[in-house]
Amino acid sequence: MTLQEIVKEYQSATRCIDESAINEAFAHLTRLITESSRGDMSDELERLRMSYTFMLRYLEQGVLDPQRDEILHGIRQSLYTLCDRCIISLMEPTSPEVFFARRRELAGTTLIEIIENYRDALKQLSLVQTTTGEKTDNHVILSRLREAETLETKLFNRVWSSFPLSPDDAESIRLCISGDILPIHTRCLLVAALMLGLMRYYDESKLLILLEAYTLSEEPIVQLRALTCAMLALLAHKKRTTLSKAIQSRLAAMVDMSEFEHDVWAVQVQLARSRNTENVKKRVQGDLIPNIMKMRPDIIDKLKDNESQIVDLSDIEANPDWQQWLDESGITRRIEEFNAMQVEGSDVFIATFAHLKSFPFFKTLSNWFLPFYPAHSTVLENLGADKLGLADVIEHAPYLCNSDKYSFCLSLGALPDSQRGLMSAQLEEQNAALKEAQQAELPDDNKARIALINAFVQDLYRFFKLFSRRREFIAVMDLPDLDMTDCLPLVEVTRDAHVLELLGALYFKNAFYEDAIKCFTRLEGMDDVTDDHIYQKIGFAYQNAGQYDKALTYYQRYELLHENDVWNTRHIAACYREQGLLDLALDYYRRAEEMSPDNVSLTLTIGHVLLELNRTGEALQQYFKADLMDGAKHRAWRPIAWCSFVLSDYDRAIDYYELIARDDKPSAQDLLNHGHVLLCQGKAQDAIETYRKSLRRMDGDTDKFRKAFKDDARQLKLHGITTVDQALIPDAVCANNPSTT
Repeated sequence: MTLQEIVKEYQSATRCIDESAINEAFAHLTRLITESSRGDMSDELERLRMSYTFMLRYLEQGVLDPQRDEILHGIRQSLYTLCDRCIISLMEPTSPEVFFARRRELAGTTLIEIIENYRDALKQLSLVQTTTGEKTDNHVILSRLREAETLETKLFNRVWSSFPLSPDDAESIRLCISGDILPIHTRCLLVAALMLGLMRYYDESKLLILLEAYTLSEEPIVQLRALTCAMLALLAHKKRTTLSKAIQSRLAAMVDMSEFEHDVWAVQVQLARSRNTENVKKRVQGDLIPNIMKMRPDIIDKLKDNESQIVDLSDIEANPDWQQWLDESGITRRIEEFNAMQVEGSDVFIATFAHLKSFPFFKTLSNWFLPFYPAHSTVLENLGADKLGLADVIEHAPYLCNSDKYSFCLSLGALPDSQRGLMSAQLEEQNAALKEAQQAELPDDNKARIALINAFVQDLYRFFKLFSRRREFIAVMDLPDLDMTDCLPLVEVTRDAHVLELLGALYFKNAFYEDAIKCFTRLEGMDDVTDDHIYQKIGFAYQNAGQYDKALTYYQRYELLHENDVWNTRHIAACYREQGLLDLALDYYRRAEEMSPDNVSLTLTIGHVLLELNRTGEALQQYFKADLMDGAKHRAWRPIAWCSFVLSDYDRAIDYYELIARDDKPSAQDLLNHGHVLLCQGKAQDAIETYRKSLRRMDGDTDKFRKAFKDDARQLKLHGITTVDQALIPDAVCANNPSTT
């Protein structure tokens, strides 16, 4: 078989097991095992075939067997494992993938040997570090440290690439993670190694170790990483974990733990938030930072005192004019938006640090999951052994995940001392301000746990999105349903009303409307949810998903309970309008206007609907009414001008387009419409000049101009502009125009 044929056979076998087509699965597995020439696997397959044959025979004979479901589940699980063992056996000798490369590399080394060698290296390192006086040699310390770190990586690779775990290996890993025989950062690495292995090939013993680590570990960082990894594994292998009694019983025992529910909720919310990371990245990279940088020269000019010295931004309140300028320029709003995104847990720094993942440090897979700690050789080499204070500042830097802290250290190492000092001073100042703010608050253990989860999810996101060989791994952060509310083993915890509401709002805010609908509709059926606004939330989500019939169903349910709700009435009207049911839309907008007679937006919208109904005279009266209302701010001028044009009142249309040109900034569309009026008045030369202004506002895009002009062809024909003239005018406009040459 070719590699492609092997993979296809494997996929067919696992699909048959998923669908309980066991005899077909046996056929596919037989072909795979024959290809592998593994007698032990052939014997195992025959044993499973006999067990399944006996089960079918007992079923046919009408024998009642209360353990039949459990036996079938056991057969399916064994077949899954046999499939995985078989494809590993076939691919391992030649596959260039890093998973198989590590298996080949470590084939002759046992896990116990690596653990013992690592502990010996730690002892040697400790002896060197405790040497005092003139005998202390930093080069020796670094050398011992690198030896230990090399063995850490080897341990990580051994755990990650082992499949399936032997009982002895499982027990060794369990002791290493839940006990205190290894440093905390190494335990964290082992947790990540188990998760990576699980993502490739499901091994129930690995998942049980993760769940046990959450239960038994006394270190929050180990606990919460283990829980996050376990939850991702539960998501990735729903079909296998849902029927596992061992997993179910372990989770049932964990439910009674005091912090379990809140931790699960925190992981769930952070995973949901991570789905919006690319949008956050684009927002920061494409808008917030560029706009602030564009203003940089103005900022520098504004923030100079009489001696032309730059004023410290921390002293901004020394001159109220500076603060006013910052507010008016939009800088304050953008900084506040950035800070708000930070506080709510959005990954605002991925755009900044993504390009700093090309250092050799990140070529080592395990380093992506390494908690930041000042004693790591990378930190010592880049900051210097005498700069541990700076390393401590970086360790406690708010909002930076571990991966970004290492990136920061590596980038500092490449800077001159003067710049390094400036950056570290700024970071230290920020940390001091944060500590001061934290000291003013009551201690909040729950907030600290959420911060640990947040940082780890961001570390995971960077690995699965930025690691150079990421395509060899399941794209965990791109799973189609990265949603724990569908994970059956955890539904009792994940479908809590408060969390569903929080998730629904988060999904909705980030335009994941289908997920928002799923959360809100689950809320609808809960006995303890009595807030009628749930109907509005579901309707709003359906409306934004473009499912207007369903949106109307829920808005109208709310209407039966609260008839005079202006918000609800407006949204019913909007749904009818989107469906083209303009008479119904107008009726509901009129009702809303009666409830809120001073609402300019409503008055204008009614005018728009009347215009869509070709009731132009009525629409014009509505726009005049809006123009006289408080807060109109010229919003009615454009529709008044257009209606006047449609009604052939050219003089009034011209008056309003001139008002727009004088007191507002005319758009390309305004200038195009103004040109139409001039053309209909017989002022062709003025019209063409105005059209050229419109073209310039379109950045000289002649195709765009021609399309916009053509869109109004019917209206122009009604006003007497012939088809021939309409064909010639765009050429006249575009000819010899500076913006097109």
